[in-house]
Amino acid sequence: MARDVYVVWDDMYHPEATYTDITNKLFSKPDWNLQTSYIAEDILKLEKRPDLMVNFTIGRPDGVNELGYTEQGYIKNMVEDGMGIMYVHAGLACIEEYTPAYEIALGHFAYHPQPHYPTMVCGMPGISHPILDGVEPFEEPDEHYFCKIDILKATPFLCSVSRMGTEVAGWTQELGKGRVCGLTPGHTVEMLAKMERLLSNAAKWCVKEM
Repeated sequence: MARDVYVVWDDMYHPEATYTDITNKLFSKPDWNLQTSYIAEDILKLEKRPDLMVNFTIGRPDGVNELGYTEQGYIKNMVEDGMGIMYVHAGLACIEEYTPAYEIALGHFAYHPQPHYPTMVCGMPGISHPILDGVEPFEEPDEHYFCKIDILKATPFLCSVSRMGTEVAGWTQELGKGRVCGLTPGHTVEMLAKMERLLSNAAKWCVKEM
């Protein structure tokens, strides 16, 4: 049976076009029913909870209010009820600590160096995780994100390395009946193309297909 996926994309620095190809490859029929939006809050208007929410951006275009505590709490309830959720690159921006959103994501963007340095992404040495199945190290110039992560609750499995340092690049948690995955790379079409296996595995893991 096809899974329902709700993808949030597009902002000033991360346009929809960056994510179109990878989204269509990852979430094609007959395995997925894809719905996209610029606005994260619109997920609360759906008649049926999707199996997976993917946040490529924060889903707050100009003129749209940020998600309040109440709305964040509704999304947290959806995850606890079994919805998988992924935060990819800019989807980790503007998450404030001590909020329901942070309790879901367990991390948020802190800063990135301005140049797009070559960034190598690989599984953490000594760490095994289903999301890493078949994922080989890859490298591409990228906006190398550094994040603050609740390392006592998150399960890190991926790292990224550039001339600016080494950083946790992927982590998971299980929240109630739902699964959560955060991935920091993914600013460019080229980086996303190299992340295809990683993203595919993350999506399957979040909906408990691996």
